[in-house]
Amino acid sequence: MMATLTYRDAVGEALQDSMRADAKLIVIGQNLAHSLKALVEEFGDQRIRDTSISESAMVGMAVGAAMKGWKAVVMIAYADIASVCHKAIVQSAAKLNYLTCGRLPCSVLIRLPIARFRGHGPMGNEVAASWFYNVPDLNIAMPGSADEAYWNFREALERLKPTLFFEDRSIHNRAGEVSGEQRGGRAAVTRSGDRVTLVPAGRAAAMAEDVADQLAKEENRKVAEVVSLGFIKPLDTETIFGAARKTGRVLIIQDEPPWGGYARYLRCLLDELPSGSLAAPPVVLCGADEYLPYWDERPFLPSVEKIAAAARNLMA
Repeated sequence: MMATLTYRDAVGEALQDSMRADAKLIVIGQNLAHSLKALVEEFGDQRIRDTSISESAMVGMAVGAAMKGWKAVVMIAYADIASVCHKAIVQSAAKLNYLTCGRLPCSVLIRLPIARFRGHGPMGNEVAASWFYNVPDLNIAMPGSADEAYWNFREALERLKPTLFFEDRSIHNRAGEVSGEQRGGRAAVTRSGDRVTLVPAGRAAAMAEDVADQLAKEENRKVAEVVSLGFIKPLDTETIFGAARKTGRVLIIQDEPPWGGYARYLRCLLDELPSGSLAAPPVVLCGADEYLPYWDERPFLPSVEKIAAAARNLMA
């Protein structure tokens, strides 16, 4: 049944429902006896496993559990700490299914919270998704709503290959309806319009929806179509291309710098469409190629104002 949840609560519900549905799902992380106290009381400390501060060991434990037929959720404190366990993710988790000729699945979800606007400066607030974009057999989820947060989480644990789950804490309190139907990891058209298509993920998807609502008021009709990616790897190109052809103008929004990630890759895919498919070349709006300062991150990142200005320019 459909329910209204905050983004944070949707992730929590997804974890709890997944553990109730599968007795062989465990959670691995630090200080879980405190942060997941309710789950410890329900499922016991054998399924909620507290570890020492060693992210590589945590991912290694999850891969070992997967080899024995278990599923695992690994709780990493911040997204950019993924650099510490990069080898375990790439060399162990991502390659397990391939190296065993498909005999061993690796249904491991690695939670990577993005700590935006918390004064962490260059330590703790990087997105880090683009660091892994060229790794085969590695799914990357970046939900932008409560619905996507819930269903992407559930979907990831059904996949035979590992998933990096990037959740943005800056939208943790944003509420939305969680549908009773799983989309199988497909992108979602969250706003309908006929003049410009906005293609974001994560925090950028929440901002794009606000922009679409703002432009609808200005134009007295729905002009901006929003395609929230949900999973940025693999991409749901069918939904993206359909929305792109509908309006003929595409604005791709990404929180990370422009040199990698889904934005440039998607721009390349759109450039390969037959001539005349689009009315204008796709535009990419990204974060700055800078470390984010302690004092204020906003000037270096996409914002509602920047997205709205870029959309207006495209429509003009």
